[in-house]
Amino acid sequence: MTKFIVKDIVDKFGYEVLAGADGLNRPIKIYGLNRPGLELAGFDFEKNNSNRRVVLLSNKEQLFVNTLSETVKRERYEYILNENIPMIILTEKFTDKLLLEIAEKHSCPVVRASNITTSRLYQMVLEFFDEHFAPVTEEHASLINVFGKGILLKGKSGIGKSEMTLELIKKNHLFVGDDRIIVQQRNNRLYGQSHEMLKNLIEVRGLGILDLSKIYGLQVLLDESKIDLVIELIHLDDEQYKSIDRLGSKYKNIKILDTKVPIVTIPVTYGRNVSELVETAVSKLKLDEAGISSMQILQDRFKEYSK
Repeated sequence: MTKFIVKDIVDKFGYEVLAGADGLNRPIKIYGLNRPGLELAGFDFEKNNSNRRVVLLSNKEQLFVNTLSETVKRERYEYILNENIPMIILTEKFTDKLLLEIAEKHSCPVVRASNITTSRLYQMVLEFFDEHFAPVTEEHASLINVFGKGILLKGKSGIGKSEMTLELIKKNHLFVGDDRIIVQQRNNRLYGQSHEMLKNLIEVRGLGILDLSKIYGLQVLLDESKIDLVIELIHLDDEQYKSIDRLGSKYKNIKILDTKVPIVTIPVTYGRNVSELVETAVSKLKLDEAGISSMQILQDRFKEYSK
C-alpha cells in the first residue's frame, strides 16, 4: 500500500488550505474522522494512542467554543494540536480564526471544505479512506465488466484467458486488467483494478503485449469494477471436470479476502465459444439475482408432467 498523506485528501477534494501548508506531507496512519467534542471539553480519551485521526470541526464544535474564554480556547487548541494529528478539516460553519493561528505555529494543515453538508463530507472522506486502508490482495487473472457485472477470469497459464478477454472486448464489454489484478475489500464487497504497471495492457500468445487504449480506444477501458462473479476455465480432461454440477442448481463460492464470491467453472475445448458462455453465465447470474431460477422452472414442469 502506498503512503497515504494529507496532500492526497487535499488534492482529491480540492480543499482550500488555510494554515499549516508545510505539513501537507504528514502521514495518515489511522482510519476515520474525529469530532473532538470531548477534547475541546478537556477530556482526552485517546491519551495512550501515539497516532491520531483526522479532526473534523463543524457547527457543533463552533457553538461549543463560543462558550469558552479565549484563554481556555487557546489552551484546548494547543492541547489538540500538540498531539500531532495529521490535519483538521473545517466546514463553512466553523470560523474561529484563533485555531488557524495556533495550527500555523504547529505546522498542522487546516483545510476548508465548501458547499457540502457535514454528513456528506464525512461520508465522502471515509469512502476515500476505504481505498487506502481496505485489505488488498493480488490475483493472477483477467478482469472484465460484462453486462455491468465484474467478472474475474481465472485458470492455468495458457488456457486462453487473454484471448477470451479480447473476444469479449470486441463485443463491447469493458476491460479492467489482465494478469495481475489488485483486489480490494470495501464494505464487504470486492473491487478490482489493474496493477499500475500493466494498466491497459494485455499479453496474447503469438502477438505479444498489446496496448488496448491504442487499438480499441479509451471507450473499452474501465479503471475499476466490483467483482460479482469468478469464472474458472479448466481443460476438458481436467479431473475437476468430473465434479462439475451439470444442472447448475447452486453456485459454489470462493473466498477472497474473507469475502464470498460465486464461482462458475467452464470447461474449455476446441470448438466451444467460451466468450458466449461467459455472457450466458452473467445473464444467468442476473436472472438468479432477480429470483428467476431455470432449475425451479424445470422442477415445476416435472411436477406438472408427473400428475
